[in-house]
Amino acid sequence: MPSMFSILAKLIDGLSILIIIWALMSWFRPDPRKPLVRLLNAIVEPILLPIRAVIPPIGGFSFDAMIAILLLSVIKRIFLRAAL
Repeated sequence: MPSMFSILAKLIDGLSILIIIWALMSWFRPDPRKPLVRLLNAIVEPILLPIRAVIPPIGGFSFDAMIAILLLSVIKRIFLRAAL
């Protein structure tokens, strides 16, 4: 049976993948009324909004997705070390 920490690590991996998909989709400007786009925004936006509040876009480039993935990676490492 997997430990709680390994399950949380897998959830963090899933969130990172969703953030990457969200970032790639932002290049193509999908229809925001589509259910899949709305679901993805509902999952990813609460993670990215606090980051955007602290670090606004610089020169038209937003680094919120990159920073979120980096922070999630740090949290995952903390969980995995706690599992040992």
